[in-house]
This record gives sequence, structure tokens and C-alpha cells, in this order.
Amino acid sequence: MKKIIFSCFFVFFQILTAQYQNEGTLLDASYQPVYYRLEMNLNPNQTNFSGKTTVHFNTSADLTEFKINAKPNLTIESVVYHQNNLTNYSRSGEVLTIQLPGIIESEKLDSISISFSGNSDSSAGLSRGYHDGIPVIETLSEPWLASSWWVCKDDLLNKVNKTDVYIQHPEGLKAASNGSLKSVTPAGNNTVITHWQHNYPIPAYLIGVALTNYTEYNHTVEVGGQSVPIINYLYPETLSDWTSQLDQVPSHILFLSEKFGDYPYKDEKYGHAQWNRNGGMEHSTMSFMGKFTFNLIVHELAHQWFGNKVTCATWHDIWLNEGFADYSVGLKNEYDFGEQSFKNWKGSRIDFITSQNWGSVYNPDANNSGRIFDSRLTYNKGSMVVHLIRYILNNDELFFQSLRDYLENPEFAWGYADTEDFKASLEASTGLNWDDFFNDWIYGEGHPVFDITISKFPNNQVRVHFQQSGSHSSVSYFHTPFEIEFRGSGGQKSTRRFYLDSPEQDFWVDDLGFQVNSFDLNPGNDIICKINSWELATAEESLTAEFEVYPNPVREILNIKSNQTLKEIRIFDLSGKEVYSKSDLNLQKTEIATDGLEKGVYLLQLKTDKALKTIRILKN
Repeated sequence: MKKIIFSCFFVFFQILTAQYQNEGTLLDASYQPVYYRLEMNLNPNQTNFSGKTTVHFNTSADLTEFKINAKPNLTIESVVYHQNNLTNYSRSGEVLTIQLPGIIESEKLDSISISFSGNSDSSAGLSRGYHDGIPVIETLSEPWLASSWWVCKDDLLNKVNKTDVYIQHPEGLKAASNGSLKSVTPAGNNTVITHWQHNYPIPAYLIGVALTNYTEYNHTVEVGGQSVPIINYLYPETLSDWTSQLDQVPSHILFLSEKFGDYPYKDEKYGHAQWNRNGGMEHSTMSFMGKFTFNLIVHELAHQWFGNKVTCATWHDIWLNEGFADYSVGLKNEYDFGEQSFKNWKGSRIDFITSQNWGSVYNPDANNSGRIFDSRLTYNKGSMVVHLIRYILNNDELFFQSLRDYLENPEFAWGYADTEDFKASLEASTGLNWDDFFNDWIYGEGHPVFDITISKFPNNQVRVHFQQSGSHSSVSYFHTPFEIEFRGSGGQKSTRRFYLDSPEQDFWVDDLGFQVNSFDLNPGNDIICKINSWELATAEESLTAEFEVYPNPVREILNIKSNQTLKEIRIFDLSGKEVYSKSDLNLQKTEIATDGLEKGVYLLQLKTDKALKTIRILKN
């Protein structure tokens, strides 16, 4: 699911889900569902809805009772077992427990049907709205809201192998759902029944329904020698706004198929159904979308591999869905728009991630939907640690093969994987030990903070001194590569990679072939980090240069002292804009009036004849 960052919807979503702030009720049920037949009666002009779930299941122990999820907003109308009405059932919270008339033996295939009704005003998963004055019904089940609009086993333990979804609705409307459209059949009273069939394993939260006066805008794409239909259901009044973006969907499918393996659902379809939310939801084969932008289209499409074909085993592991989907947007950005655009894309994520000093990619609180869908950690940091895997490997062929190995692993494909499963798969594919990486970047919180000094020596040699600390106490220092681009006065450039595995390290570079007069740290925006200070100096000056800056934080007057002669003082805000500059200095101490600066963090740059020092200051 693409994170909804618009505050009005986020608040609305949290209000709806507040009563279900848990990972879903895991049933004490000795069976595995293998098939759902879902029959829904929907009319977007009405708040009431009804339906029937028929579930086929395999028993793993003798059963005398059958448990299934049905949230309290649903009314149970009847239970039918082998054509007999059962009346001995009870509700406890969101668990419906049905007493069976006899014992179902272990390792048997059986079925049961449960009819229910509800109201969109009280359902967190099914809602009504309007577009251009026309009513629309839409569902959103992630993370555990499926059982607020239909009776199902609402967890991340099982996937059914097949679904049939039948929607009876007013004629003249179109109903969207998973899989292939099998039929639209008249049902009397100016209604029709739309039948969608899906023949791939699917969890309950990826089943979706949307209904309104859609118009179709379709394509096809050839994947692995097979023609795949792309079926788009859009609001008639906004179709023309999005056709140019939808025309790019075939190229997106081909690109991701090349990287991750063939589009997983090529025997059925891919497509979109428009809904009244700003973000998107990756229902298998048919993503529901509020807008059809480049980022959102690619994000939801990538979920068909990461999230749908292989699904996170728990909501602790949601980054395996969202981090890879977000990084797929970066990959397509790199391919379509070039390296500078990709660098900017990474830079914007680093800025957002490091705006706070805490938080892990792994979600410690699987009971809180707000933390599950945290934009900064689950999406942005999740995607950048995927990039860091690619960056560490420094081998795209191996990186993408590792991802394909994970997606094709029979232990996970069409099933579930957790963080340790992905780690084991990555280690098997690369032959490397990833313990430090996962401890630092996945389970650990925060990011590295660097102080870097580059000292120039005779014969074009430089010594690079790294000092790092973790922004959060959970990680004292990070194991990571780090690149510096060295630059000469004649336009020379040379990028070197350093491998950091301790809080303080020195590296010598003696083969540049030119004298360094400037440098660029983390030039590709590849590492999530903050640079606290940096300095370029000659060997002699770097050993003795001392600067004293006080008070810091500062209110009105900032005092500066140095044991060397200051030549230039400049102050920059965090956007890089220069807010103060004074040059042609020949003094060792001075003061600056800062009362004209806004409150915030600034970078103070002090320059002598042979030293350049940057110090972070805080204006109160």
C-alpha cells in the first residue's frame, strides 16, 4: 500500500481503525482455508450491504467447532453446513465460533457457508463516497480489516489457492475485483451479477471490491510470450487526466519483469480501479488508486511481486512489502530519467529519514497501524536499505539475481517470508554474511553521524579520518561503505570507496595523481547518514588547527577564536543557502551578530590559509 500522507485521510483512516489496533485475532483453528466463494450484495446508493462466504478448508486435527473472523460490526444472518442450518454459534470480539454437528476428522476437506450483513457507516473496511455526484463503494482491508466487510480468516497465516467473487449490483455500474472477469449476468430487479475469479494464492487483505459507473481504458503487454490484459476502471470525468500515465504501464511491467522475473499474474491480468482515496492499494491483479502518477503506479505494480507473490509473514516485517515497492519507484526513476534524478530521489529520502534520530526498519509494534505504515521508516528507510544492499554488493547482476532467488524460493513464493527468511535467502545468493548489516540497518535504530577530516600530504597523498557515532543508542557505529569524490583544481575527479567498521578510522590514498582542493562526501546519496563536520587541510595545519566557537546554541552574538589566521567566514542554512559571508579577514578572533537569523540549525564554515572547518551551530 502506498502511504497516505495527506493529513485529512490519515486522520480518517486512524479513526476507522482505532477499534482494531492489533495484529488481528489469530485463531486457535486447526484448519487451513483453501478456497473462498464470496457473494456480495452491494448498492452504492445504500449504506447497507450483505453477503455470503463459503470457505473450503483442510483440517489439520479433529474439529468439533469452526472458528473464523467476523468483526463486531457484521451481523451473522445464518450458518449452513452440508445444507443444514446451524444455530449453535457465538461471538467473542471478532471471533465467530460455530459448534459443528459432529467431528470433522483430521486431514479432511470440508466447507461451510456463513451469511452476514453490515453497514458502510460502521465498517472500517468498506466505505461509500461520491465522485462527480455519483456514489461509489470501495474496500480497503490492510492490515486486518477484511473481516469488517466479509467473514474470513483474517490473518497472515494462510493463503487460499482460489477465489470466486460474485457482486450483485445495479445494472449500468461496473464492479472491480481480483483475477479474470468471467461473466456479467442479469439477476432481475435491474441488477446484474459480476463474477471475478482468481486462481493464485492470496491472503484475505489483498481481496478487494470497488463499484461505480466506471469507464474502461485498456492495454495489453507481452510478458514471457504471453499477452497480458491491462484493464483500467476509471471515473469518466477524470479519464482524460490520466491516459498519458496509463499508457506507460506496459513499459513499467516489462521493466519490473526484467528485474524481478515475469509479472506474477500473467495468466490473468493487471489493472487499476479508481477510488476516493489519495493513495493506492495493491489488491492482487487490480490496484485501487486515487491518482495515476508515475510514483504511485510503479509502487503498486511492484507490490505484485513484493507483498503479493511473497507476503510479509507478520506486520513486523512490513518493510519487505513497502521498502521494495518504494525502491522499485527509484529503480524506474533511474531507468527513465537518469542518474541525477535518481540521486535527487535518494537525497530526498535521506533528508526525511534523518530528520529524526530514532526508528528501525523492522517494525517493533505490529499492533499499531500508524507504525506499520510509517512513511519515514517502513517506506523511505525501507527502500534506502534495499538500495544499500545493492550498493554494498556493487554488482547489479548479483543484486537482481538475489531478488529473483528470493521471489522464486519455493519456501516463500506464493506464501510468506519474514525478515530472517529474506536474510537467509540473501546470504545463500551472495555467499556473504549479513549479520552486521541487519543488526545495524534493519533492527537497529537511527543512522551514522560523521565527522570527516581530509589531510593533504606531499606527492598528492591524502589521509582521510572518519569519526562516527550512531544517532540512536541502539547502534554505536554502523558497518557501511562510504564514498568520497576527490577533486582537483584542473577539473580532475576520482571517487574512492572506504569500508567502515569501527567508530574511528584512518585511510591513506596515494594514487590520485593530482592535488586535492575540494571533495564531495557521499556523492551519490547512497548512504543514510548525517555529516556533522568536514575539513580539508594540509598535514601540518590539520594537526594543529583549533577553532573555538561559543556560545552554541547562540542567541545574539557568536564568538569565534582560532590558533590560525582566519581568512573567511560563511554561514549556510540546511538547504545550502548562504546567509552570511565575510572574507579578506586577517584575524584570529571575531564575533558575529546572529540576531538577524531565524531559529534553526546552520553550518558555520571557517577558512584559514590551509584549513577548512565546518561546524554545526544552533540559533535559539
